[in-house]
Amino acid sequence: MNHEERVQLANKLTDMMIKKYGNDILLAGIGGSTARNTDTEYSDLEMFFVVSNSSKAKSRQFGFAYKGMPVEVLVKKVAEVERDIEEVDIDWPLKMGILFNSKITCGDRAILERFRKMVEGTPQERFDRFIAKETPLCYEGLGRLKAVKIRKNIHETGLFVAEVLQEFNLLVAVLNREFINHDYLGGLQEAFKFKKLPKDYEKIARKLFNWTSLSLDETIRLAQEFVHNFVEFASENGIKIEEHIPIEEVEL
Repeated sequence: MNHEERVQLANKLTDMMIKKYGNDILLAGIGGSTARNTDTEYSDLEMFFVVSNSSKAKSRQFGFAYKGMPVEVLVKKVAEVERDIEEVDIDWPLKMGILFNSKITCGDRAILERFRKMVEGTPQERFDRFIAKETPLCYEGLGRLKAVKIRKNIHETGLFVAEVLQEFNLLVAVLNREFINHDYLGGLQEAFKFKKLPKDYEKIARKLFNWTSLSLDETIRLAQEFVHNFVEFASENGIKIEEHIPIEEVEL
């Protein structure tokens, strides 16, 4: 399908949702490459719908194939969107990117402005606290990369390099309170434009992106530096990474 056909399908889905749920549909939009007008004949279609809290439409994510093309639909009630804004997690930059950088197919943009004010009103300490606790959990990708040398599963090197780049790129976005509009490693170049970046962030990221031209030892060294620089960067911004929590203090 070409771009115009994909948009037509999105409009048809929107009309179907409105026919079924009426005024409960507060906002609908197209995400991903179709929203950016960078889709190709091999792209999928991503859509989201924000519905009223009292709507019979259930919050859910579902997909189907249309003429061989994957279609992914996300339905959320207002309260759930508000939780996404206020309860910062590792996917916060992606969730906000979908919400605020979509191609709107129906609804009142005033609700987007209300959501944006909520983002602006979220205390910085909430972002900092998340980074302090989440960062050590993201060490796993680096650990897996180091284990490649021991296990000799060289074919998995690229997977773990991508894991390190993706997770720490999202952490950088959270620290900057910025949105990411591309899944996977496409968001790296977006982050290069953020105001606050760890030392040599773009330089190391670009080298790791081309890991096939590096030795395994050099790949591990650069990935370790990439992670270390983020931890130092967080510290410079007043965030102390919680690398150890006594088992007695774990919230069960």
